[in-house]
Parts: sequence; structure tokens; C-alpha cells
Amino acid sequence: MNKINAVVDNLFRRSSEKLTPAQKWIIALGVPILSLGLANLARAALALHYDARLPDLPMTAPLAYVAATSSFWGFVFVACAMGLGRFHPWARWGTLAAVIMFETHVWINHLLFDANDYARQTWSRDLALALLLLISTWVVLNWPSIRKEFKQ
Repeated sequence: MNKINAVVDNLFRRSSEKLTPAQKWIIALGVPILSLGLANLARAALALHYDARLPDLPMTAPLAYVAATSSFWGFVFVACAMGLGRFHPWARWGTLAAVIMFETHVWINHLLFDANDYARQTWSRDLALALLLLISTWVVLNWPSIRKEFKQ
């Protein structure tokens, strides 16, 4: 456990003071936010790779669009995760806004680009995951003790 705290201190913190329970919750939320950012960056790289290797591949959404939007969301979520890890005041509202806008973007893409029955069959799973992300982010970042961490 001490090694984990040392890694968190080195990556995110500027001081070596112990983390409070509220700060631990913020870091715990920052991990999936960072994972979401890195997954989007990997998706962008894969889309660029496919676009270069398979230029005539028929797609409902152009791979350049997928790469551009995935890159954008990847950088946004990595920045939010780093802000959360350093307890910057902007990170709380930035993360809340980013999660809402990201999920809105995802569902607009579903409505515009899902072209087959299988894609529509996954909507219930996608909705459950979207709600899990939205609810967990809003509950954690609006908890009173956690809000206090961002007002310092």
C-alpha cells in the first residue's frame, strides 16, 4: 500500500503529505477518467492506422472523423485526470462538463452512425455504462467533503 501511495504522490501530488479519504476518492475517480482518455487516444491511433491501410473500407462514419473526435476526447480526459490528481479547482467542473458532453457525443454518434441490428442491440449495455459513468462522476464530485478539496 505504501508503494501505491508513493506512486500517486510522485505522479499527481506536489507534496508528500498523506491523502485524506476525500482525496483518495478523487484519485479513484481519476483512474477511470484517465483510462477513458487513454482508450480514446488508442482508438484515434487505430482509426488513423486503418485509414492509411484500408482507404476504401466502407464505413458509416469516416475514419478521419473517428480519429479527430477520439483524439479530442482523449486529450480532454487525460487533462481532466491530471487536474483531478492535482486537485485543481477547474478539474471538478471540467470533468463534470466533459463527461456530460462526451456521453452526449457518443449518443449522437449512435443515432447517426449505427447501421445494423447488432449495433442497436448493444444500446442497453451502452446506456447502462453511460449511466454508470455519469452517476459515479456526479456523485463523487458533488460529495460535500470532495467539493471542499477543490476550493482550497
